[in-house]
This record gives sequence, structure tokens and C-alpha cells, in this order.
Amino acid sequence: MLVIQKYGGSSLATPKHIQNAAQRIADLRKSGSQVVVVASAMGRMTDHLLRLAEKTVKVPPPREIDMLLTAGERISMSLLSMALQELGVAAISFTGSQSGIITTNDHTDAKIIDIRPYRICEELALGKVVIIGGFQGVSEKKEITTLGRGGSDTTAVALAAVLQADRCEILTDVNGLYSADPRLVPEARILTSVDYESALELASLGAKMQARSIELAKKFNVNIRISSSSSQTTAGTQIPLSLKKSGTAIEQIKVTGVATKDGFHFFKTQSEMVTLLKALKNIPVPLRFLAHQKTGVYFLIEKEQVVLVRQILTEQNINFEETQNAAIVSVLGESLTHSIEFFTSVFSQIEMEKIDLLFSASNAISVTFGVGAKHQELLARFIHKTFITSID
Repeated sequence: MLVIQKYGGSSLATPKHIQNAAQRIADLRKSGSQVVVVASAMGRMTDHLLRLAEKTVKVPPPREIDMLLTAGERISMSLLSMALQELGVAAISFTGSQSGIITTNDHTDAKIIDIRPYRICEELALGKVVIIGGFQGVSEKKEITTLGRGGSDTTAVALAAVLQADRCEILTDVNGLYSADPRLVPEARILTSVDYESALELASLGAKMQARSIELAKKFNVNIRISSSSSQTTAGTQIPLSLKKSGTAIEQIKVTGVATKDGFHFFKTQSEMVTLLKALKNIPVPLRFLAHQKTGVYFLIEKEQVVLVRQILTEQNINFEETQNAAIVSVLGESLTHSIEFFTSVFSQIEMEKIDLLFSASNAISVTFGVGAKHQELLARFIHKTFITSID
């Protein structure tokens, strides 16, 4: 049996965490399974490295950011390999490029185009645990690249697909996907089973996995389990399973979960859409919830791209307003857009609590509210209590 395990940064935050992860991997290897481990950078190492760059230069070049950030995974993967060897388990660590992960040349947000896992397979055949630095690869131009925030998830799922692993385990600091962030909503419960579509929407709206990894899992039918790195008995969340329908009436509202994510900046520009897109065409900046109004264009971006976007808009003489500390509260469910009662209830709460509403958007299975970060907990708890807890 071949198992891919991905350990998140919080699971490798300290030497003790790394020792605990090594023991878990050793137990799995000694049970007879072949094991490939994808390691994230320790704790908040990536944030620390980004702050170093920002304190050193005004606008860090994307290529050099990739060179800098990949150092974080190199630290954790080598320490984890050392810890395994001390336990008597043969192990070896590889960077993304040594693993044969070939990407596009889009620095800070590269896409995997091929995996040539020759060295991985050779070392597995020798009985070793292979530890791979997540979040990184090498382009066809031989440039070191990174896969964007949460890219270690994508590394793990892509390897599981190419190596035809029996299962892919995403091990993190929580017990699985929840109906809401338990740090904000104490009543949140684990979603023991989620289909690909729901998992993809939750991930894209701030849950514990990178959305691209779910897309890959669906495309290649990868069996994923998300669970706690600190417990081997927690069932966690399984993706996919054949899920039973709830039995509710046709088009009756059913809320599955509430996803939250902060750390955004909200931009409102006084420009035409085409003008804005031309200005930003040469930088890999995902413009989230991009929308056009008579007064201009608005969008959310993550904090890593703020300095670059701000500079380009200024150079192009595009007037803009910027709201820092923005967040999204996204509601995933069935028939939400058909329910006047749902919108009435939420917007009434927003008005009553004087919540800073930046925008709202919807698609077939979710509704998202952009709010000031200070209000995300208040709105998430209200929605969870009203539309999930109250219908148990």
C-alpha cells in the first residue's frame, strides 16, 4: 500500500512537533506501507520570510520571492528526514525540483504541468520514506517556482494521482473540515463526509485545503482524508464518499457550512474593466470576486500582492480606494439563491449589527459576504446558529 501524507506548517511548528510527526510516519512505515511525505514550512515561517522581504525592499521581485520562500520547506523536510533516521527508519528528503515536479514559469502562483517521479520511485523501491518539500517545483526554464498559498496540498494530491497512491492524507491542526471555523464558531461540527463539489467550494472560500488540490482530486479520483496530525484515531473528513441525500423538500434551503477567511485587501478602482486588466496583465495576481459597477471595478486580493498592485495602479494613474483587513464569510448550501428568507435574515442582521458590508456575491451553491475582518466572527456565528444549529 502506498500512502501520501501531507503535514501542514502547524504540524511541524517546533522540533517536538517534527519528532511527533516522525514517530507517526515511522509507525506507518513499519506497518508495511510505502510512504511519501509532503512537508510544509515550519509554523509561520512563510509569513516570517515574507516580512523579511518587505522590510528589505519596497517591492520584492516575484522570482526572488520564490527563491526565498522555498527555503522554508527545505528546513522542515530535512529536519523531518533526520528525525526519521534517528528512529531507525530509512528516509531521504527532496526539493520539488529533485522530485521532478515541473511547473509553468508563473512565479508565486505556478501550475504543475508534469511530474517525473523517477527518484521518488527509486527510493521507495529501496524501502525509504521519501520526504518532499511542498509548495514548490521547477519550471521548464529551470527556474524555482512556488504554487501559491496552500500549495503543499496541491503537491500531495498531484503526487497521489501520478503515483496512484491508495490514499492521500492531509494532516493538519484540526480534526477535519468543519461546518464553520471552530475558533470563531464553537458550535461548529466536523463534516465526516463531503463530496468533491462541496469540498471544492469550501476550500475556495477559506476552508483548510487549497481549492486547486480538490480540483486535482476530482479530476484524477484521488481518495483524500483530512484529519488531525496529533491524533491517529480521529476519523476526520473523507472525500469523496457516496453521499445520501438529505431527504428535504425540493429546493428547500439546506446550509452545509460557513467558510471564513481574512487577510484580504478590498480595492475599488475608478476605471473600466479592460483598462484595469491591461494594467495588471503581467503579474500573477488572482483578483477575487472581481465585479464591474458604473463607478468602476472592485476586487479582493490577498496581502502578498498588495504592494505590487498598489504600485501598478498608481503608475497607471488609476484612482482607487483601499480597505485593509477585509474578510469573507461564505455560506455553502442548497437552494440558497432561491430563498428570500435567507437573504432577508442575513441582511437584517448586517443592518442591525452595523456590520461593514463591502460586497455580496453568489453562485449555484454558495453566497459570499465581504465584510470588515472585525465583523467576520459575528456574522459567521449568526449564520451558523440560524441556519445550521437551529435545524438539528
